Amino acid sequence: MFVPRFLVEKAKAAKVPKMPINHFGNEVEVLEKTVNGRKVRVKWDWGKFKSTEGYPVDDNLINWAIGQDQALKECFLCLDEWVHKLKWLEKAKWYDSWSNPDKSKPSAKTVISPGPYLLLLGDPGTGKSLIGRALAEKLTQVYKENGIKIFDVLCWKNPALPSQPKISISKGGEGKSIIQKEQLKELKRKFVTKIGFKVLQLFLIVMGLTLIGLGFYFMLQAWQTWQANPDYMGEPLQDYYNGNFGDYLIGKFVGLVPLTFIPGGSLIFFGVFMWWFSKLSGLGNMKGIGGAQQTDVPKLIVDNSQGHAPFVDATGHRSAQLFGSVAWDPYQTGGMGTPEHQRVSAGDVHRASLGILYIDEIKNLDPEEAVTLLTVLEDGQLPITLRGRWHGGDTAAMAISTEPVPAITFLVGAGNFDSIGQIHPALMDRIYGYGKVVKMNNDMPNTVENRRKYLQFIAQEVKRFNLIPFSRDACYEIVEEGRRRSNKKNALTTRFRPLISIIKTAAVLAMNEDCKVVERRHVKEAIEQHCKTIQRQILEHEISERGKFLEIKPKGVKLGQIHGLAVVRDPFSGEMTGSVLNVKASMVQRTELPRDYSLKGYYKVTGVAKGQSFISDSIAKVRSVILQKYGVDIAQDYLTHIDFSQSYGVDGPSAGVTMAILLCSLIEGKPVRQDVAVTGEINLGVGDSIQITAIGGVHEKIKAAEAWGFKKVVIPLKNFEQSIDAHDYSIEVVPAATLDDYLKECLVEKTPISIPVQPRHRRI
Repeated sequence: MFVPRFLVEKAKAAKVPKMPINHFGNEVEVLEKTVNGRKVRVKWDWGKFKSTEGYPVDDNLINWAIGQDQALKECFLCLDEWVHKLKWLEKAKWYDSWSNPDKSKPSAKTVISPGPYLLLLGDPGTGKSLIGRALAEKLTQVYKENGIKIFDVLCWKNPALPSQPKISISKGGEGKSIIQKEQLKELKRKFVTKIGFKVLQLFLIVMGLTLIGLGFYFMLQAWQTWQANPDYMGEPLQDYYNGNFGDYLIGKFVGLVPLTFIPGGSLIFFGVFMWWFSKLSGLGNMKGIGGAQQTDVPKLIVDNSQGHAPFVDATGHRSAQLFGSVAWDPYQTGGMGTPEHQRVSAGDVHRASLGILYIDEIKNLDPEEAVTLLTVLEDGQLPITLRGRWHGGDTAAMAISTEPVPAITFLVGAGNFDSIGQIHPALMDRIYGYGKVVKMNNDMPNTVENRRKYLQFIAQEVKRFNLIPFSRDACYEIVEEGRRRSNKKNALTTRFRPLISIIKTAAVLAMNEDCKVVERRHVKEAIEQHCKTIQRQILEHEISERGKFLEIKPKGVKLGQIHGLAVVRDPFSGEMTGSVLNVKASMVQRTELPRDYSLKGYYKVTGVAKGQSFISDSIAKVRSVILQKYGVDIAQDYLTHIDFSQSYGVDGPSAGVTMAILLCSLIEGKPVRQDVAVTGEINLGVGDSIQITAIGGVHEKIKAAEAWGFKKVVIPLKNFEQSIDAHDYSIEVVPAATLDDYLKECLVEKTPISIPVQPRHRRI
């Protein structure tokens, strides 16, 4: 907003209220926390501590949830129900049927009962995801106390029907051992096969060389026989062949080839070919997707070796991630690529089995995904098959479906309050029937106990982000900002995420100055200059640019002009900032008009939103209020025109009191103080009193009046009692309950102007 320079300097010079000494109390408390896995006891003097240094931060996330006591009670009830269910399943030994991959799997509906489920509804930043993680941490502790086991899941090859891989479960951590044993068996088998293959290669080559060697040996014998020249067919051998050794050798060679050279060459060829093929293909183990090879070793699709109760955040995940899928085989041959069971991937519902499946913004689930999730919640198991946006096309993966995989999940859904009507009706019905819907608090009472929890929150964030400690004054300023953001005088906001940004920014500002602790001025600088949402930045920029052209001078007195207060709201985020309105009015009585003036009177308001019900109702109520108070009809007895000068599309009930005061000023002839700004909703009078009721955006409106340099702002009494602390502002904030209270603060005594007033109607 555009503000004159002298007003900026005046605002900087305004005194900051001092912190009450007992804001956090004066007691010395012994804090018992679990730090680094062990119990510690620390004495903490709430009346004398200087900073958050030394404040013990609990390792248990459940103690990090602040201001959600009722929500935590409901969560613990669900948790107790969940533990009771698992203890019964443990007694029934439900896992026996799944421990052996060759056993048939039972129908889950006869073994596993549905529920419980939890749906957390509340504004962003109130701790929904924190509660989900805290419940998983709590489950780990409860499982150890009650002997409840979590399991690994293995996917095995089905020799009879490879397109239907088998499933088995084993105690958490044992899955890797089973994989190692199967891999060792596979290596032994491959080793024996490889050695046998090498021996066969060597045998073929040796036999081939032997046969070829025999062939050459027989040829050598033929040469020796030729030299000996024995009798052959009754005459010397050489004479028989006419001394031609070639003819003799060819005859011998033709006889030897089928017996030696051809078999020997074939054996050598096959031996070399087998060596070449084994080098090329890895003895049949062709690499498929992800480098996997042909193998009978099972695949570990769910690994719980860490020993913690599973927590899976499935927010924003689609069908393949939620429910598992089967990868595409690039070879499409079934025998040359990755085997079927090695292409199976578990989904979030399987990895969260016996743990927490957390889905934020659960309303965004597609109908198909919501229906599949219903199956999981009802059955406690789900086979893994091809899923995904494109469903794999026409691939071999479409034919693959595993045996049922355990999916006994504790669903924790979350969303804003608008999620109620957008969640799939059948899914919502299951949650209502088998679980609980919990409302998250937006604020908590502004008590000493809760202010101490704010200090705990600050210490938690300091530890989480490795920041320097916050001073006592800095902690107090964070508490005050939490009060202001609650829009209530006696409450503190539980929307902590925006406060985290303030804490981090203030700490960085202090560290840049090489400070040992974060001081209050760093927090104030973070709030006022660095931690505004982009919507607020845009709004303030627009108001600032527009403010350069506004004719607003908060000094003196004027008849027929008043300053009202409004808010400009971003339609998408709900962010708003204050604005000052310059409102003017004119009233002319019909009797003072020339005789030939044919108008009977009118009541016109300009500069307001067209066709909006709120401002239309306020305009109508102002007419009735003036009629009740003065007995005159501003629409019939006067030509009345109210103009929201330099405004655009003003809407809302808070313009009512501004218009009413302005008309009262004209009727009574009393000027309006220009250094006073007003806001409030006018109501019809009952008896002799015309009530002014509460409106929204009061904090933003007061800050706008303060920035423009007004000396006083008058607001409804209910707003003052419920949400306003006068110490937050350098401007005087005056509460008023009736229209007469407003008039006392805004009008000054002066000789009335010549506007005849008819006698007041008598009300019965």
